[in-house]
Amino acid sequence: MRSLPTTAAFVIALAAGPPIYAQKATEQFIPLGRSPGASGKLTWIGEILGTDAEARTLTLGEAQRSHTVKITDTTRIFLDRSKLKQTNLTGTFADLQPGRRVEVKYEGPLPTPTADWVKVEIAQP
Repeated sequence: MRSLPTTAAFVIALAAGPPIYAQKATEQFIPLGRSPGASGKLTWIGEILGTDAEARTLTLGEAQRSHTVKITDTTRIFLDRSKLKQTNLTGTFADLQPGRRVEVKYEGPLPTPTADWVKVEIAQP
């Protein structure tokens, strides 16, 4: 028979572990602005003001503020098509078009210049 402390430790470890992996694996399917524990705390939501394909950067803006983010080979780009009631897709740098609303999660603490992932809101077909 297992002791109560061993069982409790196992249950706590099991409960704490999987959600982290599950969210990373399912992040593509979570609508823009609704990532549990990330949106608004570890992310920035705004509009794409411009891109530089050669430098692989994205300039974001909101109200009177703007900043530039580096898009690397490991940056994941997701197309949030939830407003169209369609399945979300994986995108590319070409999907980062000026005027589109995006949510960016940075690789490190805010505001690092490199994006971990970018969700692009697709509101019209």
